[in-house]
Amino acid sequence: MNKAMRVSTLSNLGGYHYISRSRYEFKYLVRPEVAERVVDFLAPHLEMDEHCRGRDSNSYTVRSIYFDSPDFECFHEKLGGQKHREKFRIRTYNNPGSRPLFLENKIKDGLSYVKDKVTLNADTLKAIKNLDYDSLSEVDRHDKDKRILDKFFFYIYRKAYSPVVLVVYDREAYVYPGQDTIRVTLDKNLRARMFPNLAQIYDEERLEYLLYHWIILEIKFTDILPRWMMPLNSLFYLKRQACSKYCTSVAHFIGEIPSFKDGLAYVRRI
Repeated sequence: MNKAMRVSTLSNLGGYHYISRSRYEFKYLVRPEVAERVVDFLAPHLEMDEHCRGRDSNSYTVRSIYFDSPDFECFHEKLGGQKHREKFRIRTYNNPGSRPLFLENKIKDGLSYVKDKVTLNADTLKAIKNLDYDSLSEVDRHDKDKRILDKFFFYIYRKAYSPVVLVVYDREAYVYPGQDTIRVTLDKNLRARMFPNLAQIYDEERLEYLLYHWIILEIKFTDILPRWMMPLNSLFYLKRQACSKYCTSVAHFIGEIPSFKDGLAYVRRI
């Protein structure tokens, strides 16, 4: 039995059992001056996220390494408007040691999404670096962690998933007081590099800046959008659009629509 088949038998990869409620995510591409006006409009209702307070520019840094197949399956699913899709990334924040690394599985189903994640300890991170699923059997894990890792390694073995792009940006975030049912983020200074290794997640060298003078505004909420947010679109002429940081980065470096040979060219070099 090959590794992909062995991994797929360890968890129910076909039955999605989520540990979080479905959320919705609206995205807009705005100029900095518009972003400032949006923040002023939201000020009576939202408060600054605790991770932003006291930091330069009221923001923290998000660092993500995205995985995809050699034929850029995730990229093309997003570009083609496939309703149900998912992607894996390793994410951390700010500087080395400030936060742990997480493996995240983000699943989109139409307009809604859920996100599962597991904290990566030294053993798990080593297993991912070495593509060694068998070493995970020696690690005591919760069922949720095991399910995410099983699915991740299934894609690694079955579809040759590997690190494709490092995406870094600075996030200014606002939340509804006392809960996280509503979250508004402004992501700026988007920068990226192709084909990193996991040890380079904190590297700022060789990152190329993208989307000059643009900010990605994201509104994330559970269940329904509150009435007081309804005027946002008309007041600031906002237009919802696809603003995938992953797809933007890949398209910038490899071409508007990367092909299978682009991925194979990389695979043959390593």
